[in-house]
Amino acid sequence: MYIWLKIFHIFFMFAWFAGIFYLPRLFVYFIESENQETKATLTLMQRKLFRFTFPMGIIAIFIGLYMVYTLGGFAYLISQNWVLLKLCLTCLLVLYHLYCWKLIHQLESKQLQWTSKQMRIFNEIPVIALLFIVIAAVLKF
Repeated sequence: MYIWLKIFHIFFMFAWFAGIFYLPRLFVYFIESENQETKATLTLMQRKLFRFTFPMGIIAIFIGLYMVYTLGGFAYLISQNWVLLKLCLTCLLVLYHLYCWKLIHQLESKQLQWTSKQMRIFNEIPVIALLFIVIAAVLKF
């Protein structure tokens, strides 16, 4: 059963990251657009993407926690540095994704003052987090 948990954990993680990677790109398009109709469409896309991908992340997290439970629970969690790192980075990614929800509202109400370059840099945060998560999961240090 553990292998099936792992398969679904990876699947839902991919679905979540697809949204995390694309959502800030939509923010860049919004910032760079002058057309109000385009901005309205992008806002709708942002909201739908967030609503679709956030539950994917929650499912991936719950499956991951269940995997930890099947391996020994809390004792296993605190004895494995790589799991702790993965869990910490995942918590940061949840906060990142929730912050994206705030950015959607700020863009919509014209309160966000970021440049497209700043948003492009913001877009790289989950890439770096994913790299460290993959390193931790593969090397199990």
